[in-house]
Amino acid sequence: MNQFSMAAGALALLAMPGPTNTLLALAACRRGARQLAVLAATVVAAYLVVVVLLAVFAGAFVHSNPQIAAALKLASAAWVLYLAFRLWSAPGPVSADDVSARHVLITTLLNPKAIIIGLAMVPAADVSTQIPHLVTLAFVVAATSMLWLAFGKLVIGEQEMLPMLVRRCSCAVLMLFSASMTASLFS
Repeated sequence: MNQFSMAAGALALLAMPGPTNTLLALAACRRGARQLAVLAATVVAAYLVVVVLLAVFAGAFVHSNPQIAAALKLASAAWVLYLAFRLWSAPGPVSADDVSARHVLITTLLNPKAIIIGLAMVPAADVSTQIPHLVTLAFVVAATSMLWLAFGKLVIGEQEMLPMLVRRCSCAVLMLFSASMTASLFS
């Protein structure tokens, strides 16, 4: 896959709603530019870690051991369900500060989108031959992260706390994503 088609495919995949994007949109409320840049950099770093590990080191192993891929999906689904439950059952108002960079990091490390990019979009090779693909991917991830942060700023604005409707809709997206990951294990 050449760089352009990899970038286009990654952009289409990363722009779709999912667990990381949901957290980014929620976290954007009442945060300044520096904090938003840290969140975007966290997402870029997490995607690059997963992609490099899969494309360089573990890709062949995961392809030849489908139970490893299933375990990764199950771990992803469990984490996303945990986040949805935590957001739903929070006792009282929830602020954007309740969504930490650590939550974004773990969610992105377990995000199936990273696994798809690492196993299917970035060619398996040593790191030195992948550098152009990884740089392109970093720009695409940064751009989509900033778009989701901007979306969060537009939807939630500068409200003190996350509106209940936003919390419930975010929980629904997270639960649907978790359910679809779990269901894909049985299809």
